Amino acid sequence: MDETKFDGSKGIKPQKWFVAGVVLLGLAVVVFSFLNHYNSGPQEGTLVITAGDTTLGCFTIAELKKLPAVEKKMVVQSNCDGSCGNSTGNNSVESSEHKFTGTSLLSVLNSIDPGLTQKYNKVITRGVDYYSQVLEMSEVLQPDNVFIAYADYGKPLKTKAGGEGSLQLIMGSDKTGQHITNWLVSLELQ
Repeated sequence: MDETKFDGSKGIKPQKWFVAGVVLLGLAVVVFSFLNHYNSGPQEGTLVITAGDTTLGCFTIAELKKLPAVEKKMVVQSNCDGSCGNSTGNNSVESSEHKFTGTSLLSVLNSIDPGLTQKYNKVITRGVDYYSQVLEMSEVLQPDNVFIAYADYGKPLKTKAGGEGSLQLIMGSDKTGQHITNWLVSLELQ
């Protein structure tokens, strides 16, 4: 019976294979982390407007600030589950006053194409948290009604993570503040 002996002087030693494997694994982790960070879905501070599979426009906060600015005072009411600071623990309604700065959704749509409001009947809003609501285009066409806000009392709106630089959709006709899309990232026209 012939015995085959391994000659360690030929080829790459096992320790070098191990080191090369660890380096490649580390490189793969870095590449995938980079890809996930920059392609992880909608980004706060940017508004993407689509119709079907077509992107009609994309606006950063800086670009929205170039459109005609409006200030809108609102009182936002929120229903609480006992965690709103009410010591009795009863469900209550908490109110907070706001002075939003932003631009009308109609101005945003007209900056893309003045005919968009005639081509589509609905606007579906989406936040980074995937909250959505449906607006009729007739609501967008009402004067002083639908706004994209980027500041409150002159300060940038907070992101979901607590940083600065978010957007909100607010409705002037809504007296309770219940038709707000926080952390707005996209609008889909239908």
